[in-house]
Amino acid sequence: MSLTRRLLRTLAAGATAAATVLTPVAAGHAATSPYTLVILPDQGENAIYGLVASATKSVDVTIYELRDTTLTTALVNRQKAGVNVRVVLDPNHSSVNSAAYNALTAGGVSVVYSSSSFTYTHQKTITVDGARSYISTGNFDTTYYSTSRDYGVLDTDPADVAAIEQVFDADYAHTAITPSDGTDLVWSPTDSQSRLLALINGAQHSLDVQEEEFGDTALVNAIVAAEQRGVTVRVVAEDTSAKYTAQFNQVTAAGGKVTTYTSSTGFYVHAKAIVADYGTSTAKVFAGSENFSDNSLNHNRELGLIISDPAVISGIESTFTADFNRVPSNGGTTPPPTGTCTAAQLLGNPGFETGTPSPWTGTAGTLNSASTEPARSGSWDVWLDGYGTAHTETLSQTVTVPAGCTASLGYWLHVDTAETSTTTAYDKLTVTANGTTVATHSNLDHNTGYTQHTVDLSAYAGQSVTLTFTGAEDYQKQTSFVLDDLSLNVS
Repeated sequence: MSLTRRLLRTLAAGATAAATVLTPVAAGHAATSPYTLVILPDQGENAIYGLVASATKSVDVTIYELRDTTLTTALVNRQKAGVNVRVVLDPNHSSVNSAAYNALTAGGVSVVYSSSSFTYTHQKTITVDGARSYISTGNFDTTYYSTSRDYGVLDTDPADVAAIEQVFDADYAHTAITPSDGTDLVWSPTDSQSRLLALINGAQHSLDVQEEEFGDTALVNAIVAAEQRGVTVRVVAEDTSAKYTAQFNQVTAAGGKVTTYTSSTGFYVHAKAIVADYGTSTAKVFAGSENFSDNSLNHNRELGLIISDPAVISGIESTFTADFNRVPSNGGTTPPPTGTCTAAQLLGNPGFETGTPSPWTGTAGTLNSASTEPARSGSWDVWLDGYGTAHTETLSQTVTVPAGCTASLGYWLHVDTAETSTTTAYDKLTVTANGTTVATHSNLDHNTGYTQHTVDLSAYAGQSVTLTFTGAEDYQKQTSFVLDDLSLNVS
């Protein structure tokens, strides 16, 4: 077409604002804080062994899987020292728990299997002397210690500990109870889904989610809605059997970014954590045993907590970010693998079908659904230039290419122009990665439909890379550069 874009196009409304830069909260732990974070596997299990060894009156344990002879022996030793030790185990995993059950009962420890009123007793807690509770995302099972990402929080808040002990007494006796949330607690099957929804729905700036299971519709929809209202969403998840591909696609289609692991890589995402609005005065973190599943939220016995403690928030956030980027975490020397790669498409909103630019940034008004420059697929594309005057427009997105991956940028491009030269590139589209030109197109590439282009970006593995498409016209005769169905595939 030869008419200028200004005569043909209905411009999309609203500029895309640059992302707000947030200053991280200092990670120093206040002396009066009742919370202490343990990062696993980086910091090891000595925290739980030391906690049990410190008991002088009582130890109460509720655990899904107990297969740790060091911990079992420590519990027996406390019982023999006159400490009242009680343990609640999940009955559905008797093949895992039976050895511990037998050793504990032989050592005089009071052990029960939990009530059948719960689908699973998935809680992971140790309480000592009615004063200190260790709330974990991980089981006490040496089989998984070295490869499983988990978090534990030692909680000495009196209201929290009292509530945990009240629930333990009821569960040990197989009697019904409506748990108290104390100061910070999140319980299943009573209020975990509503509490986690409130945390997600309250996020204003950022949302980082780390989950072993990612199937609960309400929570996934809330995460998608957060991204759509402008919250920056990142997800780290376990996806061994591609069970949650549809849910991850929902998140990436809305503009969120997802990093997945599989147990075959030797690093397993078992943690269940959410950090909301990191670096702001309203930042909060959830850590606990609750997965994003119907059983976990509505039918199991589960326990977590939501707190605003700066050190816990900072520790989980920095570890999450390392896992998201597939680099060693700051808590220690046990990193996710850097020599393996999970196949994935990394771009958010790759076909612009959300009808909003996010997470793309650039020149306002380039998002297009007009039939004058139709999309290759769906309803939306991005239309750069087409004015017939000196003009420059851009489209950008920043992603992290995992270490150990090959990476390929793909995009479909339609070029139409009023230029008639067959030798001179008057108007140009430049594609850059971190400012380095990786592809160029011009009015000489005009075509009647879309043409697919690919660029090898494997050199950027292990790095954050900003991809930018810049369309620049000279002073006359329009050229339109129309982009659709972009991808950044790693494998």
